[in-house]
Amino acid sequence: MPSSQLKYRIPMKLVFFFFVFCMIGGGSLTAQTRFNTSVSSPLIHSLQLHAGDELISDPMIELGGNEQLEINFDVIGDNYSRYLYSIIHCNADWTPSGLVSTEYMTGFQQMEIEDFANSLATTTAYTNYRFFLPNEDVTFKLSGNYAVQVFDEADRSKVLFTACFFVTESVVPVDAEVTGITDIDVNKHHQQLSFVIRNKNFQIPHPVTDLKLFVYQNGRRDNAVTGLKPSAISQNELLYSHTPELIFKAGNEYRRMEFLSNKYNGMNVQNIQFHNPYYHVTLYPDQIRNQGSYQYDQDQNGRFFVQCSNCEDPDVEADYHIVHFSLEADEIPAGKVYLDGLFMNNQFNESSRMEYNSERKQYEKSLLLKQGNYNYQYLFVPDGETKGQTFPIEGDFAETENEYLILVYYRPIGARYDRLIGFSKIN
Repeated sequence: MPSSQLKYRIPMKLVFFFFVFCMIGGGSLTAQTRFNTSVSSPLIHSLQLHAGDELISDPMIELGGNEQLEINFDVIGDNYSRYLYSIIHCNADWTPSGLVSTEYMTGFQQMEIEDFANSLATTTAYTNYRFFLPNEDVTFKLSGNYAVQVFDEADRSKVLFTACFFVTESVVPVDAEVTGITDIDVNKHHQQLSFVIRNKNFQIPHPVTDLKLFVYQNGRRDNAVTGLKPSAISQNELLYSHTPELIFKAGNEYRRMEFLSNKYNGMNVQNIQFHNPYYHVTLYPDQIRNQGSYQYDQDQNGRFFVQCSNCEDPDVEADYHIVHFSLEADEIPAGKVYLDGLFMNNQFNESSRMEYNSERKQYEKSLLLKQGNYNYQYLFVPDGETKGQTFPIEGDFAETENEYLILVYYRPIGARYDRLIGFSKIN
């Protein structure tokens, strides 16, 4: 490959700043702060978190283990900036734990991101940045929830994005089962989860008060379940079975689309046209799926992957196009429709909200996205509520393949943080 096409990573001198009192970007955190993986700058795109070398992975690493978490993102434009990151330890509910950074990590806050490269031969100029945790400068002392915040060195008062991840301890095994035969219906619209925590080698004298459990469906926060109490307690096991809170709407398989090149249409792509300065990717109009029978499709439970055809390094060779989504439907009253998936960070905000076009009788959304493979779905959020509903658009089918993540936190009386002692993931 010609030297002009070689990917390059520019080393920079480290800048160390240590804030003793958990001050991030000049603003103090409060107990009411609740962290989510979210992007607050229009320049930041394609935020990805991967554990190890796995494409399909949760943002989760083992305390003291060998795997690293990769945080990867793009900054649109051709102007160079220096970016710093700080790390915050969180409670099980993603509020700040209040610990001083020296208690939960070694190293300094506000470390510089040194690993970056400019895009190569793309119509949209961008710089790809990445960093890994833990690294030679930062290691973790405690398990639990963590949030890493990134900001521009030139303006530390503004957080550009927040990325949330887990540091676990494999102390208690968790065996789980999911079924379409629920206490509400049988193989219709719901799925019911049950699990057992085996604490033979880790005694928990007061499980009702000392344990906090969180259950996530496909990584979504809006319908997460917590506040669970065991249905049965034995000397070495805690059983959670026939629990109403563990009955989930089953939803449907995620929709899929793929665009890897501007030279041909990919999966679910109707046409690609160039309107200076961007290529525009128009998807086939989507339809309501809440009627009829279930149809299996091998999705990735809401994930996305950056890819491009005939390229060696998608991080810097994949291009950005404007992608046009449309959902043909009558306007649904008393609520809003959102585009949901990991590429939207599973957030309900202005970036993900669909606009209704009354002339075309369809919901519409246009987004600047990087070439790759994407999973998405449409969720309806009634006015005054925060939980997305699948049924009005996608339907609910008990046969749907969903991914459930069970997290077990331990905090006995007198402890100052939620220790993540066990987890289980089940499809």
